[in-house]
Amino acid sequence: MSTKKKIQIFGLVALAVLGVGTILTMIGLSNAVGEIERVAVSHTPDAILASAGVSDGNDVSLAVAYYDQKADSCVNIYDTSKSEALYNRQFEWTKCDYHSEAFEQGLVDYYLDDEYMPVAVGGELTPNRGVKNMKRWFEVADDKSQSYSGTIKLSYAQNGAEFSFYDDSFYPLDEAKFSAGDSVNSDGHNHLFTMNFAVPFTALASGEEGFEIMADDDTFVFIGSNLAIDMGGIHDVMTGRFRINGDGEIYTAVGDEELAYSGINVEKDEGSIVRIFHADRDSANSVFGIRFSEMNLNVTNTEFAGADTGIQIAYDPTDPSYVAPLGQSVVVRPDTTRGYVILALIEGAVIVVLAVFAAIIARSLVRNKI
Repeated sequence: MSTKKKIQIFGLVALAVLGVGTILTMIGLSNAVGEIERVAVSHTPDAILASAGVSDGNDVSLAVAYYDQKADSCVNIYDTSKSEALYNRQFEWTKCDYHSEAFEQGLVDYYLDDEYMPVAVGGELTPNRGVKNMKRWFEVADDKSQSYSGTIKLSYAQNGAEFSFYDDSFYPLDEAKFSAGDSVNSDGHNHLFTMNFAVPFTALASGEEGFEIMADDDTFVFIGSNLAIDMGGIHDVMTGRFRINGDGEIYTAVGDEELAYSGINVEKDEGSIVRIFHADRDSANSVFGIRFSEMNLNVTNTEFAGADTGIQIAYDPTDPSYVAPLGQSVVVRPDTTRGYVILALIEGAVIVVLAVFAAIIARSLVRNKI
């Protein structure tokens, strides 16, 4: 066999080997890209929650600290022609401070204190500024308040990873006996109470993460230790909300306001926490609701004091600095995705090199008139 014939046969074999190698490499590249897509999907809130055993229709327990408040010793001032209260009693317990029905921002400082409690802003500028020590609302005061452990059941909807609760007749302490004799509770409902709880989450910075809260009377939502939603005062039902954009910036609004940048940021893939403080100071009604959407809330199967068994938000209200482990849920690991991206780039480069070699061999074969 001539040397020219041997070169031609070798070239054909090499071209075939390169062709098969290119096909196999392309398959590997396709699998790598598919794995990247799978990893991305597994990091959506729904998939993360599913890995922790949370499925559509599940209730998730949220541990809440409630405080039954005794009314002060004053009496309401009534408009006798309408039999309506002109001013409302509440539970400052120091003197007969009357608080008009008014939505008022600025009753609390922008930052929580070292014990993760809201700080009342002093002054007597408006009827509601008589609130001197808001921390007292969320801890036990001898003969004035009593604490109760409880839960709120968040209903989970898998489409949109939505956790929600709403009650337009929200009286969680009707069975509490501490303030049962107060005249404001004469209709059978416990009208004066406070509550606080927190919900830890891992920021995805997907641009879709959102939160809403609907409540009457004082409601303050902090992200970390920074005030995000301020709905202070004695008022009818209002809605506050925030959204986290793709850069981790938090935009907030109250009522009909447009969302505006709050100055608060969260870091992608890092933990943060939503802290909620609420007081019911009006004997007319009580409404409360919250909704989380597309947020990776930290859930666990661990049982906490005062909480039900089963799936729960990983937080203990008796220790505000403590957030429980994630249990079986997972957190976005950018290193994993980065590894598949690097693999895909390497395989792509291999394909290019193989294609160049194949082109060179093909050109040589053409020149030899094969």
